[in-house]
Amino acid sequence: MGHPEFTFLLARQRTGTNALRSVLQSNPDICCFDEVFKIDDRHSPSEAKRTSNYFTFLEQYCAGDITRAFPDQVEPLFDAYLDYLRGLADKRLKIVDVKYNSTHHITGTWRAVAEPTLFDLIKARELSVLQLCRRNYLRCLLSHLKAWESNSYYEYQNPAPPDLRVVVYADWALGQFERWRVEDELVAAAFAGYPHYRQVEYAELFPDFTSAMSEGPLEALRGWFGVPNDFRNTAKLSKQSSLPLADTIENFDEVKAALTGTRYAYCLEDEAAYR
Repeated sequence: MGHPEFTFLLARQRTGTNALRSVLQSNPDICCFDEVFKIDDRHSPSEAKRTSNYFTFLEQYCAGDITRAFPDQVEPLFDAYLDYLRGLADKRLKIVDVKYNSTHHITGTWRAVAEPTLFDLIKARELSVLQLCRRNYLRCLLSHLKAWESNSYYEYQNPAPPDLRVVVYADWALGQFERWRVEDELVAAAFAGYPHYRQVEYAELFPDFTSAMSEGPLEALRGWFGVPNDFRNTAKLSKQSSLPLADTIENFDEVKAALTGTRYAYCLEDEAAYR
């Protein structure tokens, strides 16, 4: 039995989905759709982002009949969106980028807190899920802070802006880490035992500054997807951080003291790419 046609790439922002997709979509069998629930992309200058956007589809699908988007119509709505995406790509496999905080955009009439309807729809149709985690939450937080500060969220094939030094408010950071840990565990628990589920770790995929995916993880994904080893193994993005933790966090000693002795002390050991 082959790999399911659709794979949902589940992750939070700033965990490397752009880098991962840029390698995967270089394979002739794989098409990647960008963050489909990002509502601003309805007006993106990129035709690919505009057309694949869920809200572009929804506007056309409802066409004056809002009842087609009511929660009791979620199953035909979801199936119609998959059909819509099929019409945009002739490649055998399609990867759909969905961030944790946008899983609520497709929802049923009733659902438990923290149990997105989308997950049930995925499992009922035997679609696959690739969960991308970035376990070093401190490095992930820095990526958020630097993007907000520079207003530059990624650079495709352009030099990255100069790296920044930032202040990290330790108590706030610990609260953020706890929320992120719970999110990661909720997603993993939702798909525990599901045969079409795989979890990958960003730092293992991209262990250095070459923009290339590590050969072992890439080969494992090749086997999981069941595609030939025909990738252009380089991410089309420039890394926006280069400084190690102690240099890029202005109040590093304060942050180190706050994390030491907590379940997040491991985040003080920087990702291999920054050592």
